[in-house]
Amino acid sequence: MAMDKIANVNLETTANYQSLSNLNVQFWNQDKGTAVLQFKITRNDFPLSLSKENVEVFIKLESGANYIVDSTEVIDGGFEIIDELNGIVSYTIPTEFMTVAQSVTGQVYVATKDREEVVVQRKFSFEVAEDLLSTIPASEKLKEIKLFAQLRDEVSDTMAKLNEDFANMQDYVSMVNQAATDGVNQLNTLSEDKLSEYNSNHTEKLNTMTTTGDNYTTQFVEDKNYIDNKMTEFEQKVIGSDVVTQGEAQNWQKYKFSNDDGTYAYKNIQKNLEAYRALPPGNYYTAETPISGMGQTSAAGFTRVDERNDNSVKHITFRPYNSSQEFLMRFYNQWNEWEIISPDYNKMETITGAQAKANTAESNAKVYTDEKVFNLHKTLFEGSANGVGSTIPLTETLDNFIFLYIYGKFDGGYFAETGDPSESNDIVIDRTNVIGTDGAYATVFECVIQKVNRTQLKITSDTYHGVNSGNGSGADANRFTINKIIGVRKYADIAQPE
Repeated sequence: MAMDKIANVNLETTANYQSLSNLNVQFWNQDKGTAVLQFKITRNDFPLSLSKENVEVFIKLESGANYIVDSTEVIDGGFEIIDELNGIVSYTIPTEFMTVAQSVTGQVYVATKDREEVVVQRKFSFEVAEDLLSTIPASEKLKEIKLFAQLRDEVSDTMAKLNEDFANMQDYVSMVNQAATDGVNQLNTLSEDKLSEYNSNHTEKLNTMTTTGDNYTTQFVEDKNYIDNKMTEFEQKVIGSDVVTQGEAQNWQKYKFSNDDGTYAYKNIQKNLEAYRALPPGNYYTAETPISGMGQTSAAGFTRVDERNDNSVKHITFRPYNSSQEFLMRFYNQWNEWEIISPDYNKMETITGAQAKANTAESNAKVYTDEKVFNLHKTLFEGSANGVGSTIPLTETLDNFIFLYIYGKFDGGYFAETGDPSESNDIVIDRTNVIGTDGAYATVFECVIQKVNRTQLKITSDTYHGVNSGNGSGADANRFTINKIIGVRKYADIAQPE
């Protein structure tokens, strides 16, 4: 039956100050496996759920210089979660700690499995007192006093072990004697069997070697006689045949320029110029020949290599398989680049082709000239700008033009004036209006146009003066109206020759 002494401890998870909690609990130092601390962990007065898969709970108890740390993850440990939903964990204090503990201080820690979050709970304390058996005085001169629990366990284990050993001792002696006898017999039998097997195998192998040697000797003699006969027969046939000897063929031409059937050897050069230049003298059909930018019709074709006997001069000739082109690469002290040595008549221009090119060029020139003439003039402003302060927006920057035409009207009628678009100088328009058929009266008019920036103009002055009366109009007479401004582009050269 369960005889646990259970001390229930409430632990509230909070950041508020909590003093050391005295549990008002006392255990005895010979409480063996019965001293239990049961914690109910809450937060905001509600149970804190403790999942075995997500959290791990630690406890530390210390008493003077002695301490113990345990966890709910320790297998067969005394600390375990007994109610996950209600946040209850139970810890059975180990006997070893109970025997040395007196005033005990403890604390509980709740941590996530990844140790990223840890909650430290309130400290608590309790007492462990000495029981009567532990306080027997030394004056009784006992050599050794065992704690009751330890003494009981040790005596029981010792008696059981002694009884078992006495019961089995005679069996052990008999088993050892029998094992020794069996081992000696097995060794004797094994030695005799191995000796007999060795003698039998030795005799068999020796007979086999002798027979094989005799057979090889007989075969060797027969083969030698056969070879001697064949050599004699061959010498007689050579003497009586038309076979050419090395001495007879010493002055013959021995270098192959083609295959035995007259075709050329095939070589895929893979565009490797060094490998191509290193080809020995002869005729080849080469693929991926390292030639480019020469107008060749193909990089596959016939290659001929000619070389002087001292390697100082070398010519490589290449003819594409699909045309009459022929190219030459020469070496003397150093390699030269490819050069064409025969024209490709298929690529020479005909009279008809040249005339067609001329007609196309003439047509393109006409189109270009028409476009330039059509775009020679550009209307920069069209509307009505009257009065000092009026702005004149332009559709394109003045930097693109060399000359301006300004159209408008004043009291004397319509006018057409020119202007300089360069720099920042003002454009001044002067007009004189003669009145009457006899020309008895006249008035001089003036309008000043400012270049605010390269795409905007502004009327800054508009006045007139009566020649007969000698009177001026004063500022802002506003007699001029600007209706249109046309620009002449810079590529229209209007400069006069000097």
